[in-house]
Amino acid sequence: LYHQARLFDEPQLASLCLENIDKNTSDAINAEGFTDIDLDTLVAVLERDTLGIREVRLFNAVVRWSEAECQRQQLQVIPENKRKVLGKALSLIRFPLMTIEEFA
Repeated sequence: LYHQARLFDEPQLASLCLENIDKNTSDAINAEGFTDIDLDTLVAVLERDTLGIREVRLFNAVVRWSEAECQRQQLQVIPENKRKVLGKALSLIRFPLMTIEEFA
């Protein structure tokens, strides 16, 4: 819905969508359609400082998204291609917020 709100230039609806994602982050990233969102939508979510989820869980969701994107682009699902399809989104993962064990 957030993607549609942006597409049709509905900033109020987009803002409500992001607020809902903040409050229900776990549900949002585990939703069936999460891996189908576009890169700009993924970036908009990752830029949020108000997500209600641990960073490692967000990272795992981003990995799932990158694997789906590799398949959409008919790329081999390997680390190099996953980094390639993520582009700037990868730099939005807050690795310092993870514990040493989570990061490892």
